[in-house]
Amino acid sequence: MIRSSYIAHLKEGEEVLAGFVHEKRDLGKLLFIILKDKTGEIQVVFKKNAVSEETFKTAKKVSRESFVKVQGEVKSSEKAPGGRELIAKSIEIINKAETPLPIEISGKVETNLDKRIDWRFLDMRRPEVMRIFNLESKFVKALEDFMHDEGFTRLFFSRITGEATEGGADYFPVLYFDKEAFLAQSPQLYKESVLLSGIDKVYDLGFVYRAEPHHTTRHLTEFMSFDVEFVTDEMKDALQLQEKLLNYAFNKAGIEVRIPKRFPVVSFEEAQEIAKSRGAELEKHDLTPEAERKLGEYALESYDSDFIFVIDFPFEKKPFYLMRKENEPDLTYSFDLLFKGLEITSGGLREHRYEKRVENIKAKGLDPEKFDHLRFFKYGMPPHAGFGLGIERVIEKALNLSNIREATLLPRDPERLKP
Repeated sequence: MIRSSYIAHLKEGEEVLAGFVHEKRDLGKLLFIILKDKTGEIQVVFKKNAVSEETFKTAKKVSRESFVKVQGEVKSSEKAPGGRELIAKSIEIINKAETPLPIEISGKVETNLDKRIDWRFLDMRRPEVMRIFNLESKFVKALEDFMHDEGFTRLFFSRITGEATEGGADYFPVLYFDKEAFLAQSPQLYKESVLLSGIDKVYDLGFVYRAEPHHTTRHLTEFMSFDVEFVTDEMKDALQLQEKLLNYAFNKAGIEVRIPKRFPVVSFEEAQEIAKSRGAELEKHDLTPEAERKLGEYALESYDSDFIFVIDFPFEKKPFYLMRKENEPDLTYSFDLLFKGLEITSGGLREHRYEKRVENIKAKGLDPEKFDHLRFFKYGMPPHAGFGLGIERVIEKALNLSNIREATLLPRDPERLKP
C-alpha cells in the first residue's frame, strides 16, 4: 500500500502517507519534514528516541523533493501548520531527488517562465501552478456536463485534413504517405457537415493548429478548442447558448467572475468607435488587441461585466463559411466574445446554401474544387450556427495570468517543441 489516505483527507490515528519532501528542519534530536501531495501539506515529526536509529538517519539524509512513504500517527497540534501533524514511526525513500534542483519550487525565489516551462512537471509541484490545471480540468468537465444536459452529442473529428479549414496559408502541412495533408486549424468543416446526418447539436474538444509566427503572450500554435455547432436560423440562439454555457461552467468550476445573465452586445462599428474614443489604434476590418482591451474596460465600467459580444464583423477578415448579410454583403452574421478584453470565442451563422457558399469561397480567392466538404451541402444542409472557445485563454483570464503559456500544460509556439 503506497498510502492509506491523501493529506487533505486524514483522520486522527494511524496513517500511511506518500508524497514529496517540501522542506526539512533539523533541530538535532528533533527533525521536521513538510510532506506534500496533490491535496496539501502536513508536518511530519521525527523524534530521535521514539524511532529506530536507522529511521532517524534516513529522515536526516533525505533530499528535498524526494518521493517518500511515511507511517505514523496523526495528532492535533496547535503549533503545527494546518493544526495537525504526523508523529512518524517509519520512513522509506521511494525515489531520491537529485540536488540541486534545476528550478526553485519553494516559492521563495522566482524563476522565469521559460525555465519553469522547461521543467513543467517539476514546477507543477507548486500549489499555485497545480491549481491552474486542476481548475482547467473542472472547467472543461463543466462545459461537457452542460452540453450533455442540453442534448448535444460529442463527436471526435480528425485533426488531419486534406483541405485548409480557414483558407489562407496559416496551416501546418503534413506529408501523409504520397499526399499533402494539413493539421486542422479547426474541426469547422467536419462539425458543420455532420449536421446533414440528422444529429442537430454537436460539440468537439481537441487541439487545433495555427502556423502563425506570433511571439505574443496571447498566441499559441497549438491550443485546445471547444467547438460547438447546432441547427438554428437565428444568431441570437448562439449568443444565448454561450451565456448559459459560461454561466454554468464558471459557477460549477467555482471561478468567480463578473458574469451577467445577458452579456452586453455592440456591433463591430460601435466597438471601433468605443475603442477609438479610449485611445486605441484601429484596424479597418478587425479588432486590434488594444481595441479588445479597451472594450473590456468599457464593459466593466458600463455594465459591470467581464464579458462583451462584438457582432457583425466585415467579411474581409472572416472565414468563407460565415453567412453574409443580404443587404450588407460586406458584413457577416458573426460574433466574437471578449473576456476581460481578450477574444475567447468566435463564431456566427454559417452559410448553409451551396451556391452562396461557393460564392463566398471564390470571394476569398480560393478554389471550390479543393473543398471536399462542399458536396454535402447539396443534399439538404439545414441552417446552423456555432462557435469555437479557446480553453487556455479562458483560464488565463479567469486567473488573471500574464501569459497564455502559464495556462498551457505543454505550450507550442514558433520556438518551443519541448518538453
